[in-house]
Amino acid sequence: MNESRYGTPPRWRTLILGLPPAVFMTGLGLYWTLRSWGVIDNAPESGTLGAIGPILAGFGVALGYVCVRRRPGA
Repeated sequence: MNESRYGTPPRWRTLILGLPPAVFMTGLGLYWTLRSWGVIDNAPESGTLGAIGPILAGFGVALGYVCVRRRPGA
């Protein structure tokens, strides 16, 4: 993004808009992963949840990291 043209977005807006989805995605991914392993609710193993859960949790962690980190020079 061209900062000289568009400026930098305020940090509070990045945190307010980015952290809730990041926490939700991480929590849901963790829940699906543990459920697919049979840890929660003693549910039968599920291959679909076992594949999607860790991916969703990883995207949630990555989104949280991008929102929380400080940009160089900011």
